[in-house]
Amino acid sequence: ARGGETLPVMLLDPISIDAWATENAACFAPPIMNKLMHKKQLTIMFVGGPNTRTDFHLEGGSELFLMLKGDMQLPTIQLGKKKVVDIKQGQLFVLPPRIPHSPQRPQEGSLGLVIERERRDSEMDGLRWYTDFATCQEILWERFFRCDDLGRDLVPVVQAYKASEECRTGKPSAESVCTSYPLQQDTETSVPDPVDLKELLKQHEGLLASGQEVNLLSLMKHPDPEFLVLAAGGANGGTQEVKGSNYCETWIYQVSGEATVAP
Repeated sequence: ARGGETLPVMLLDPISIDAWATENAACFAPPIMNKLMHKKQLTIMFVGGPNTRTDFHLEGGSELFLMLKGDMQLPTIQLGKKKVVDIKQGQLFVLPPRIPHSPQRPQEGSLGLVIERERRDSEMDGLRWYTDFATCQEILWERFFRCDDLGRDLVPVVQAYKASEECRTGKPSAESVCTSYPLQQDTETSVPDPVDLKELLKQHEGLLASGQEVNLLSLMKHPDPEFLVLAAGGANGGTQEVKGSNYCETWIYQVSGEATVAP
C-alpha cells in the first residue's frame, strides 16, 4: 500500500496453477512467453521458454523466482562483476533491488513464477546493454523509464536500442550512456544461491508440523530488504494463525496438503 494506507481485507478465489497454465498455454509460447495471474500491489507472473535476451534490467524492487518446470539462468552483475545464477526446477531465488539481471529461459516448455511489487510513483526502471555480453565490463547503451506495464513499457525501449547507431556498431557514444542515474546500481550485495524449496521445507518439517512459522529468507541468511517469505504447516486438522498485514498483499502457495484461509 502507498503511504501506509490500509488495504481492505479481500480474499480472491484459489487458482490451480497447473490448470491455469494449461488454459493459458498459448501465452507461454513465442512471441508472448508470459502471462499475468495478478497485478495490483503484487505482480504475480509466469514466464515460459524458450526465451532469451541480451539486455540487463534494473529496478527499484526485489524479484522472487521459483522454477516450476525446467531450469533457467539468471546472469547478474554482483559486486561489479558478472555472475550467472543457475535456477533449477523446484528452486527458489530472491534477487534484491537494483542488481542488473538478464533472465534466460532456453528450455522449451519451462515455466517459472516471478513475483514483483508495484513500482512507487518516483521509481524508474532501466534497460542496459553491454558491448560484450560475456564479460559485461563496458556499457553500450542504456535508458531509464517509467514502467507500469512490463509488456507495454519495455517494447519501445528495446526498439529504440535496436534502431540505434550503437547497436549497429557495437560502440558506445556520449549520448548512449547515462551521466547521472535515477536508480543507483547495487555494487555491494552478494546474493545467496538458489535453494530447493521442498528440500528446505523438509529440513524444517518438525517445526512446521508443530505449527510453527518459518521465515525462509532468514534461514537462508538472505540480505533482501523487501520480501517476507514464510512457510506454515501443522498437524492434520490443526489450526495455525499466520499473521499478515493490512498494509500489503499476501500471496499463498500451497506446496502440499490442504489449507483453509480466512480473513
